[in-house]
Amino acid sequence: MTMPVNRTVNVSVVFNCVQNGANDFGGSATYTQSSSTPSDLGNVVDSNGNIDLRQASAYDPSQYNDSVDFVFTLAPQSTGYVTPVVWASRNGAGATIVVPQGGNAQEFQVEQSSATPQLLTIVDNDDDSNTYNYKPAVELPNFDHYYISLDPRIVNKPSSTNK
Repeated sequence: MTMPVNRTVNVSVVFNCVQNGANDFGGSATYTQSSSTPSDLGNVVDSNGNIDLRQASAYDPSQYNDSVDFVFTLAPQSTGYVTPVVWASRNGAGATIVVPQGGNAQEFQVEQSSATPQLLTIVDNDDDSNTYNYKPAVELPNFDHYYISLDPRIVNKPSSTNK
């Protein structure tokens, strides 16, 4: 008997960098859900990066568990101030999790590897119906790893909605 595995949501992120001054940068990101496992999970990501797992289809608990791996891939930017961008690692974390109601975010894991600086994975146990804010961040390697934080939202779906 095989153990149930995590569901996966793959998200392409384009960060459009803006140079505000000699050493002052900002920008915005657009998000696109590129694929998921299972493939019939449904679209749970909007273009602002908001993730609403209440939009996910039911799943078979004999194949999948409550956890969801969100894999964010930085795509090359095509507009704005074009410069290399990676997920933050030197001047701060690639993502931090904030619990708006107070408490802690122990159910989350943020995974990064220097071998794949364009990938950031947030593992969410999805075992409650709380709202969590996650703040991914990027760095500009050509500018001493200038740190820029972003702020979309994750909304967990109760695990009782499976098949």
